[in-house]
Amino acid sequence: MRILILGGTSFFGKETAIRLHKAGNDVTVFSRRAPVDGLPLDIRQTRGDRTVEIDLSRMALEPWDAIIDNICYNAEDAQKAIKVFSGRTGLYIFTSSASIYSVLEGSGSPFRERQSELLPLKTQLKEKYAYGLGKYGAEQEYLKAFREKSFPAVIVRPPVVIGPNDPTLRAYSYWLRLADGGPLFLPGFAFNNRYIFSKDMAKALETLVYAQAPQGQAYNFGDSQSISLDDFAKVSARIMHREAQILYPDYSWLKENGFNFEASPFSMGGDFVLDVSKAEKDLGWTSTPAAQWLEESINWYLFSYTGPAPANYASRKAEFELAKKWIMKL
Repeated sequence: MRILILGGTSFFGKETAIRLHKAGNDVTVFSRRAPVDGLPLDIRQTRGDRTVEIDLSRMALEPWDAIIDNICYNAEDAQKAIKVFSGRTGLYIFTSSASIYSVLEGSGSPFRERQSELLPLKTQLKEKYAYGLGKYGAEQEYLKAFREKSFPAVIVRPPVVIGPNDPTLRAYSYWLRLADGGPLFLPGFAFNNRYIFSKDMAKALETLVYAQAPQGQAYNFGDSQSISLDDFAKVSARIMHREAQILYPDYSWLKENGFNFEASPFSMGGDFVLDVSKAEKDLGWTSTPAAQWLEESINWYLFSYTGPAPANYASRKAEFELAKKWIMKL
């Protein structure tokens, strides 16, 4: 198959390109970063800006069996893709986000795909919802194009993606704190979340390509089982052979005492669990066991990662002082 990946030069996009190439497909990646190291020489790399229509148009000079779009973030950019690639691809997979559920009025965990069809947008949205709102707007454009023009769109809604080479360093924020032996604050520790391993994300995209999934549909993907933040930290500590010093102050105390909540990027104010039963039923979806992918990811960060610490680690000294204050309070 001839496959184009928009944004296939980093993280799970890169893993997807490598996975599809190993399976014998003719793969091309398109990104502002291209060319990058680490991709097989047989994968064509084209430099371009996803937001610039003329750059996209260059990629529509030849037809594709499937296009995977990992770097569309708003309705305007979705419209460009629809205009450029209509009639030029057999399948168009848009990588959206579970964040779209946070902008829906009355949505609740476990989040099911139908909620986006049945629930309206919230009337007032803060700036922190801009990402989810942009992805939601893009989804609406692709679904409208499917209904009106038979544009072959399929939507993927992943939760937080974790794995080697994650540019956000969110999971590493916890592992670095466990490694230094100091206290770990876990606001929202008891709430359940659903993550997805980066290699599983690549597998999910490959699954949709081969399954020729029903067009005009959205699919949640993620781990088969949800996990609390507390368990995430404790399983990680066990893998690292560390004794986790976990502290559980409530949000109000942490806020009053100036805690940097970015130090715990997976903290939630409630459960945030995707229902993946549709993908399991329609596509035979299965995920890598959490303990297995956690160990692989942790080992990569501890033994292979050479980049900077997460920006939130700059507040580590203040966390030590805050921990003393909390322990004295107890």
